[in-house]
Amino acid sequence: MRRENKREKLQFLLSLRAAALPVSFLMLFVSLTLIVSATYYVSVTKIQAKGKLLNFTVSKQNMQSFENAIEFIKWSPGSSSVYNFDDSGGIFRIYPTARSLLINITDNNTFHSSVFNNSIGKAVYQLPSADTATYTFYMKGDRRAIINESIHTMTQLYLSAGEIAPELTLTYRPLATVIETGVSQGKPQNLLRIYIINLNESSELVANGQASIKAKCISVTPALQTYNLSNPTDTLFVRAILDERSDQVEFRIASNANGTIIDVEILVCNIALERIQGDV
Repeated sequence: MRRENKREKLQFLLSLRAAALPVSFLMLFVSLTLIVSATYYVSVTKIQAKGKLLNFTVSKQNMQSFENAIEFIKWSPGSSSVYNFDDSGGIFRIYPTARSLLINITDNNTFHSSVFNNSIGKAVYQLPSADTATYTFYMKGDRRAIINESIHTMTQLYLSAGEIAPELTLTYRPLATVIETGVSQGKPQNLLRIYIINLNESSELVANGQASIKAKCISVTPALQTYNLSNPTDTLFVRAILDERSDQVEFRIASNANGTIIDVEILVCNIALERIQGDV
């Protein structure tokens, strides 16, 4: 009986070992599967993140180079340049009637006049990824609606969240300057010059993938208005409302007891953007 009991116990132990072996292999297989799956997920996530970063980098370089192409031809009527956009998975758009610009001048007392009221257009590159940006970042220029020093650029090139996906936007804001030009009718004469870059001569456009965009300076249009003020006025404010953003710049102007004369010259650089067909 004892021998039989021992034999049964030995057989039971051997059966346990035999059962433990496939269970161990199963656990090892499951563990390896989980490790491989986790490694694959991390690798794919990293590859996707690098792809998004690469797309953003290419898109940013496209818009910066495109802006440089416009910089080369602006204020030179008849000149043109072509920039070839690389495909970074996004969509290039031109909005000729976007960006409403209103400019007023005032002494904050008795004098007030509107000198410009029109749209100036913009170009936008919509990025392919919706999680690249959640805030506004200026790569060139800043958010001010008007500037009064040539050390600042009229260009506004910025990254923003956008309604559907992040967008790289290229547009321009006005630049104002004042100089004293002499005396007329016993009053000091001042020249207020306002520079505006206008893209609304462009064609409305939506372009996917590679695209060749031509920028041409159509004309520089001057418009002159003269204001003969009888009251002494030594400070002039130029206010700009660009879309919903409002800013002003302040100038000291020449004036005497008889008043002052202000010549307001608006110089508009009209630039047309269009796609060259047959580039895709």
